[in-house]
Amino acid sequence: MENNLKKNTIWHTIGLTLNSFNSLFFLIIVNRINGVNIGGIFSFAFSLSCLLYMIAIYSGRTYQVSDVNKELNDYDYLLHKVITCLLMMAVAIIFISIKNYTVEKNIIIIILCLYKCLEAFSETFYGYLQKNGKLYVVGKSLFFKSLIGILIFFVVDVVTRNIILSSFSLVVINILFAIFYDVRKSKKYISNENIDTNNILKLFKKGFSVFSFSFLSSYVANAPKYIIDMLLSDSFQNIFGIIIMPGTVMSLCGQYIMAPLLTDVVDCYNRKMYIKLKNIVFKMIKILICLGIFVELVAYILGIPVLNLIYGINLNNYRIDLILIIFGAIFYAISGIFSTVLITMRKNNMQLVIYILSSLVITLSSYLLVINFGIHGATYAYVVTMVFHALTYFLYFMFEYKKLKS
Repeated sequence: MENNLKKNTIWHTIGLTLNSFNSLFFLIIVNRINGVNIGGIFSFAFSLSCLLYMIAIYSGRTYQVSDVNKELNDYDYLLHKVITCLLMMAVAIIFISIKNYTVEKNIIIIILCLYKCLEAFSETFYGYLQKNGKLYVVGKSLFFKSLIGILIFFVVDVVTRNIILSSFSLVVINILFAIFYDVRKSKKYISNENIDTNNILKLFKKGFSVFSFSFLSSYVANAPKYIIDMLLSDSFQNIFGIIIMPGTVMSLCGQYIMAPLLTDVVDCYNRKMYIKLKNIVFKMIKILICLGIFVELVAYILGIPVLNLIYGINLNNYRIDLILIIFGAIFYAISGIFSTVLITMRKNNMQLVIYILSSLVITLSSYLLVINFGIHGATYAYVVTMVFHALTYFLYFMFEYKKLKS
């Protein structure tokens, strides 16, 4: 049992990590082979597909895996996923119909949305596997799908220098993995039951808060990109996509710091050891801040030269932007720690309000600052919003903590 738990944890972590960073490799390849303008189009299209992915994923695997009492059957979850995937693609088509993009940009957006849509579709099969203790199979799927996807994308792009064909190769890889790995590995765990449409509606209702939370979380992290798309050229989109990538890595560090201490947080809360709970939370934040200071120093000295070398473009004018982005990402990671603890405390509704407020702040500030300061304005908007977001989370956490102690 312990060996299986170890195998599940290792493989799932490896698979999830590579899957989270594959966009980094895609962007390096596109910049090196296709140039900065295509890089900007790809960066925006990938970011948009990740946002719309939240529609397809909806409430994720969480409700499916935790449904131990079989409120919904396996086919209900599968049909629900088919509907959300179709909704995602419909929104993507409506979006490009409204915007006045080139044909090439429209095609890239649709292809990358289809790529992420297929990822979401596989999530239901991952749910079947995870529920039956086969999380390591999920990790292997994520790992090999990402690794082979990166390699095939690179080979196709080198040979054809055509970003549409390169992107479409990712769709083919996902289809093949879905059919020959995800479905094949999970089909023996799928029970053959009749679909209940009332259950589908119930799942939409129960998962709405999680969906809203996830959607706004993705939007807040990427909103400056959508404003840049409105106001600046694709080359600036590419630059911002590159300098924000280290910030994304910094945000993920918060999750890695949180993961090993999450059981302690849950245990302290359940045993009403609230002072110890608070100490653990602020210990994690101190670790994150120390790590952030170290990353800032490294980024100041080596960040831009390394990015210049990796991407093959001159980013010397954006050293301050990189430092500010990482600074903002530290605050976003801190808010992620508060968020996880508040979820443990079952305090979710107010978190949705916080994300709505942060969405408004980053949308308005991005628009105003990009108009006045160009791409640097996108950086300023990101930093201002992340500080606001973390401060709001801190105040709400302290409010709930004081209620626990009283």
